[in-house]
Amino acid sequence: MRSGSLRRLATWMWAEFLGHPVSWLAELVLAVLIVTCTFVTTERGMAGDRRYPIMLGLLIGAVVVCLMLWLLDWWLHRLLPAPAQPGDPSRPGTGSSPDSGGDPVDSRSRMGGVGSDRAALRAALIVALPFLAMLVWAACTIGWHEHYVLAGRVASRMTRVDVPTSALVVPLVEAALALLTATLLVLLIGRPRLADALWRACLVFAVVTPVDLVREFLWEPKVGWRLATRFGGAAIYHTALILGIGIAADGIRRGFHKVLSWLIVASCVVALVVSGSRAGFIDIGLLCVALLIWGRPARIETRFRHLLKGVIGFLVAAVAVVWMGQLRGVGLVDHGRTQTWQVAWQSIADSPASILFGKGYGVMWPWFATESGQVPGASHALRVTGYGVSLPHAHNTVVQIGAELGLVGTVLALASLVAVVVYCLHGIGGVHGAMSLAVLVTFPGLVLDTYLVKNFPTSLIWWTVAISVAVLMSREESPSPPPSR
Repeated sequence: MRSGSLRRLATWMWAEFLGHPVSWLAELVLAVLIVTCTFVTTERGMAGDRRYPIMLGLLIGAVVVCLMLWLLDWWLHRLLPAPAQPGDPSRPGTGSSPDSGGDPVDSRSRMGGVGSDRAALRAALIVALPFLAMLVWAACTIGWHEHYVLAGRVASRMTRVDVPTSALVVPLVEAALALLTATLLVLLIGRPRLADALWRACLVFAVVTPVDLVREFLWEPKVGWRLATRFGGAAIYHTALILGIGIAADGIRRGFHKVLSWLIVASCVVALVVSGSRAGFIDIGLLCVALLIWGRPARIETRFRHLLKGVIGFLVAAVAVVWMGQLRGVGLVDHGRTQTWQVAWQSIADSPASILFGKGYGVMWPWFATESGQVPGASHALRVTGYGVSLPHAHNTVVQIGAELGLVGTVLALASLVAVVVYCLHGIGGVHGAMSLAVLVTFPGLVLDTYLVKNFPTSLIWWTVAISVAVLMSREESPSPPPSR
């Protein structure tokens, strides 16, 4: 009996792979990235050279594989066009063409969806291109300024140490590759299989996360009581956990492997609690409130009850945040962050040019140079800089972009983020509502820590889910009927 079930499962899996080869291979790439970033310290250097971290090589490899899959998809689409379905309209002027015959929706579903789903491609580009333009702007500002840090124990005897150009270029390349990898993976997986593919990715994440937490607890040196995997620091990887909770909640709502979906939620919640992240508690509190209010359709007479649940949930989350702050001996925002943000404001307010163009990428916070050991200095504590006493990075994505890239960079970044918000708002109340809400509640993390331009494993997952929401919420174009003769 068991062998027969396994045989049927193997037959089904093989048939699924043959029906969607590129999509499944793209899923495999995403799973490999998740597992690797969880068990490998990707900040370490390749071949011991910390100037070029493992994450850089991992992302380059992922992009190369994705481009090969894109070519494979194109070749399969030409070699094995999807058969026309009875009653389905065909594309204009291509009814008898072997290269484009058949229903385009079926072709997208079977071949991975690269390029054929124009609405999905347009939605992905709307989200990705403004942020890529911001990264290009950041690269342009590197040559306009001097980059240095101050080294020494006594303020009056500090010396200037120049920051190598590679220490400024590498993180920009990583940020661009993380965004490009996420975009390619979403398009390769394709709209029809995207929700289930994200669920399976979350299942992988929920399995490897507790395994690495156990390793961290048993064998790694203890730094306080907080635990985190190698996927990201305790202050940042809660973002991926929140996204996993949202995707699993959608699985529960649509009855997709309910037991496993609940286990995914439990794994992510436990990992978030042991991380001790204040932003994580804020995010999960907001997500609980949002799910109670908008997570399922409510009749008019029950809306007040759901609102009451939401208020209670918010109060519980607020108490948890206060308790976590007392446990860690800090407030909601610690002194280091407020000091750094004050320095950032004073630096850009000194001239209209600074407000418009910023101080230049890496001028105020050459964080990668410090973390990779290319310049002296602590990678976490307050330090003296040319602009005042500051942390090695802004601990605030908006402040980091605004201070170094000015209004130009801020507008470009906000154009991308606002597009994500608009797509997520369209998704609320629908079948992907929990995932849309999960993306929205991660936004407070943007003002409490730095990702998208740092912490690239977490950035990769955030972009993947955000672009997925955009693709799922984009309107699929219906093919036009062939012209009458």
